[in-house]
Amino acid sequence: MHFDLPLSLFWNCARRNVIATDFLPEFETGDVGLLGVALYVEDKYLPDQALRVGLDQIALLYAELEGTPRLMLCKTFTDIRRTQVEGRIGLLLTMEGAEPLGDDLSLLRIFYELGVRAISLTHARANAAAAGGIFTANGSPPHGLTIFGRELVRECERLGILLDLAHINPAGFEEICALTTKPLIVSHTNARYFYDIERNISDEQIKKIGARGGVIGINAILVSPKKEESTLDRYVDHLEHVANLIGIDGVGIGFDFCEFLWRQMPVAEREELEAKLTTPHFLRDLSNHGHARNLTRKLIERGFSDEQIEKILRGNWLRVLRQIL
Repeated sequence: MHFDLPLSLFWNCARRNVIATDFLPEFETGDVGLLGVALYVEDKYLPDQALRVGLDQIALLYAELEGTPRLMLCKTFTDIRRTQVEGRIGLLLTMEGAEPLGDDLSLLRIFYELGVRAISLTHARANAAAAGGIFTANGSPPHGLTIFGRELVRECERLGILLDLAHINPAGFEEICALTTKPLIVSHTNARYFYDIERNISDEQIKKIGARGGVIGINAILVSPKKEESTLDRYVDHLEHVANLIGIDGVGIGFDFCEFLWRQMPVAEREELEAKLTTPHFLRDLSNHGHARNLTRKLIERGFSDEQIEKILRGNWLRVLRQIL
């Protein structure tokens, strides 16, 4: 439910058929049927160029889809069902950080018409809507949403845009829960029980998502602060932890595979990002979509039933998408 595909297209804007060349073989090897692909604007483009960069990423995605009929942008649950019938791979457009909107609520409707169907208000920074959770145990801004942020949340619920609580700071998390009634999601996160940073999700937050019938997607980057503990088994520990707290219906996958982006960064930029956020520990046997079957195999080994595995891999996300879209 989270993949920085539009950012990769933006970085490679001089190329064509990027998806077909760089990613489609992995999608097919991993039997991927649906992907949340996230718009993300880097710090260097903020604030003045955020809207342009967000629209550029959408334009590049549309251009790629024209040349790759195996893929389809999904705006409704009917579209998702169509991809399943036709054996195609669906892309669900999301927004990671509301920066492209600035503080203009009318722009949300434009992005909705272009296909955005889920929004996380922040990344690890503050914007006109809210503040992000940081990569330490505490220290993010104590306030919740801004006036614009509250208006944005209400309009997302009205339009049928999934509210994604990934990256939001604790105060913002609480306020979104209080302002809304529909299921909420966390597209990509890990349990603070194993890696205690604000960017991850606490047991109490997990329970609140579960009480609303939402889903938490476990990512494959922040499974442990220690490299030696960053394993596929620890990844499954996170899945198991969430399921033990709120039931198997509340957990899904949100891999957030981004090692390919990390490797493309200049060394100085990578070091700056590590200092600002954290050093990611990529999992050797779960680092791209072609490895998805390794997770299935591990779930079988760990004693999950076929019904439970189906819910984790696809059923839970499809249930929420059916409700909202």
